[in-house]
Amino acid sequence: MKYLIAFCLASFAGFAASAQTISINSGATWSIPTLSSTITKAGKNYEHIETSSASQTLLKVNALLAWSITAHLSTTSNWDSSLKLSVQRTGNGTGIAILTGGTTYIQLTSSPQAFFSGLLNLTAHRDNIPIQYKIEGLSVMLPVKTYTTTVTYTISGL
Repeated sequence: MKYLIAFCLASFAGFAASAQTISINSGATWSIPTLSSTITKAGKNYEHIETSSASQTLLKVNALLAWSITAHLSTTSNWDSSLKLSVQRTGNGTGIAILTGGTTYIQLTSSPQAFFSGLLNLTAHRDNIPIQYKIEGLSVMLPVKTYTTTVTYTISGL
């Protein structure tokens, strides 16, 4: 009987690890207003910080037990190094899972870093977790073109 219980627990642990999913509903493309309308005096750089809508991206997490999400920039081929992209969680979404962290901006780099975590049970989930972005480093000195990057979110069991 002792071996049967150990086998059942080991099987459940393997199932729990494979049952984690994260879905992303993103509209994280937004246009930055032209700075030329705010320039009133020659010789000033007029640096600008732009934020997306509070729910620019919506995450859905379906996992068992405790989990964490990391975020990083995974594609930066057309990204100027003076641009700084940050991300924050602006709400809890829907569902009964408990969320912690992620409610202040973290600046993204090419290295994965902790974003936020959650605690679920067998029937818990979180849908529509709102994510907001902030870009710093916008400037009249930045060449005019389209800048793109990719944010990768990864879920891991704890």
